[in-house]
Amino acid sequence: MVTDTLLSLASQRIVTPDGIRSGYLHICGDKITGIDETPRGRVIDYHHAMLMPGFVDIHVHGWGRGSFAWKGERDSLRAMSQDLVQAGVTAWLATSATQPEDFLCESLATAAEWIAQATPAEGAEAVGIHMEGPYINPKFIGMQRLDCVQPPSIAGFERYQRAARGHVRLMTLAPELPGALALIRHLHQSGVTVSAGHTDATFDEISEAITAGLSHFTHAFSAMRGLHHREPGVVGALMYYEDTYAEVAKQSGITLRPEVFDILYRLKKDRRLVMMSDCLGYVDFPEGFEFHHYLRQETFRIRQHALEITDCHGCTRTIRAEDWPEVRKLEMSFLDSVKNVVERLAHGWVSAAQVACLNPAILAGVADRKGSLTPGKDADILVLNAEHELHAVWCRGVRQPRVK
Repeated sequence: MVTDTLLSLASQRIVTPDGIRSGYLHICGDKITGIDETPRGRVIDYHHAMLMPGFVDIHVHGWGRGSFAWKGERDSLRAMSQDLVQAGVTAWLATSATQPEDFLCESLATAAEWIAQATPAEGAEAVGIHMEGPYINPKFIGMQRLDCVQPPSIAGFERYQRAARGHVRLMTLAPELPGALALIRHLHQSGVTVSAGHTDATFDEISEAITAGLSHFTHAFSAMRGLHHREPGVVGALMYYEDTYAEVAKQSGITLRPEVFDILYRLKKDRRLVMMSDCLGYVDFPEGFEFHHYLRQETFRIRQHALEITDCHGCTRTIRAEDWPEVRKLEMSFLDSVKNVVERLAHGWVSAAQVACLNPAILAGVADRKGSLTPGKDADILVLNAEHELHAVWCRGVRQPRVK
């Protein structure tokens, strides 16, 4: 429960937009009220730890014991909010997938209810919805459902937005599809961030889309037309247009080689790079669901409410949702992804706070209250120890329980 008690978190390393400083981070209720050298109220001693804004994950289909995109249920959303905290995420966009129409509308309505009713005690805050599809190009279908792809439609989007009670904050689409430019203009005018993804657009088609209001690129380099010196494609456009944002998924070295990440960072710098997870929440997939992960070379299936994983050698292991130590290792955490790149960022943890916290908050439309340790914003705070592991997590002024 949030109280009006004034708290002062003491630390020698408080990560702010202006750099790392020492002092006291003051919290009253669910808000940050100041940072200075004077303790006030009850002091919590984090002197040997670092205070960092909570991560904002704008592209996460599932995590830990919940999978919103594949289950669409309130229990999935609750599990994600609770488990995302263990990855350092304090705010997130519930990310859909290209699914059957009825399922999509029902899951959007369920997400809207969760967004409206969930409390800080229930974990990371779902601040909106990211719709990845259904307006995508079948040529770059990825893990989306080919039979559920639809042509871009303003009327279709408005149907989804009504189901979501206005909570759709970000939409990924293929700008080259007929009707896409009109939809992009409509989304932009409605305050929804428009992102290119699962797209075979040419450089010129992306240029038109940017003029219409597109400002972001979903999982840069993946599921999009690549760079050619005579046809720069989507990748060429995201690298060329300096003011567009580009997101990268968890930095395990599998999706993107480290050198490719570095190339993109040199172009986008802190101001326009965005980190996200694109995680799925395997253990919460529906009963009977099966798919092959082409990067991991593993087949995942749900059988008798347990996850079976078969590797390329035919060896199978089983993981159940209640086995948290194993569940948490299924996908790289947001914090571990950041730790893999932080030493290569221009200003270390200050840069990390920009690309993993503030930039995604901007795209989600919540930078007025998320994304930095700034007076007036929500008290979403990570406390990292000397090894940069989570020591404590605060969401809107509530210290969260840690799962061992």
